[in-house]
Amino acid sequence: MGVDFDKLRDKVLEKMNKGKSGDVGNELRKAFEKIDTSEFQIFGEIMKDAILIDPALFSEKAYILFDKMMRARKAEKLAEFERYFVQNFCKLPGEEFAVICDGWVETGKSVIKGQVFVSDLRVIATGVQEAKKARVSGGGVFAFLSLIQLGSYMYNKSIMEQITKGITEGFTMVNYGVLYPIKGGYNIEQEAKGFRAQQNDRVNFQVDVPYKNKKGQEEIADIDVSVVVNINDPDIQAKLDKVESIVRAHAKPVNGII
Repeated sequence: MGVDFDKLRDKVLEKMNKGKSGDVGNELRKAFEKIDTSEFQIFGEIMKDAILIDPALFSEKAYILFDKMMRARKAEKLAEFERYFVQNFCKLPGEEFAVICDGWVETGKSVIKGQVFVSDLRVIATGVQEAKKARVSGGGVFAFLSLIQLGSYMYNKSIMEQITKGITEGFTMVNYGVLYPIKGGYNIEQEAKGFRAQQNDRVNFQVDVPYKNKKGQEEIADIDVSVVVNINDPDIQAKLDKVESIVRAHAKPVNGII
């Protein structure tokens, strides 16, 4: 039996308006298992409307539950939907994604594995959330709490708000996945990481994000970002070169040198 999208919309929006984001994730999960690619558009419209009610609440609960369950059960279908959704519902005015790949983004203490999207404005990473040092993966409340305890910037609300503000410049954004800034990068390099690795698989850079701490004091978060392309991608080097060129085009001058 197919999905009654009118009923799905009513349920999802009602639950989001009541703050029941976890229930929203479950409703989306059940529907997603039944739809095919021809229904990505209407399903995406419902997801977009749910996100816009409360982007932070959706990300903290609905997104984590939906992502965790669907990546375990229907990883290829989810990856296809993510590519469709991000390109059709999440782009900012004038934005185009120059690189889309299977891979992940690492910061010092966390990893987001799934799909990676790179434009002149930002990097978006979708997928399973992992706290590297705590060995917690897959999302859910325990991973969420572990990432906070590790000090991951992803769930520091002040830092995320500043990143979003710097990227959107006043435009309403449909936020899906985790955002990383491009503008102002430095210490940019490609790297081959792993035992006896010969092929570069990542672009590393750092970026500074100003934010206010819990006491209202101004601080700078210096974030280490690694954009990693799946080593099995036949176009890995071309994609790494493109990512590096984008970051360098928007880099922070250091002693007059980018």
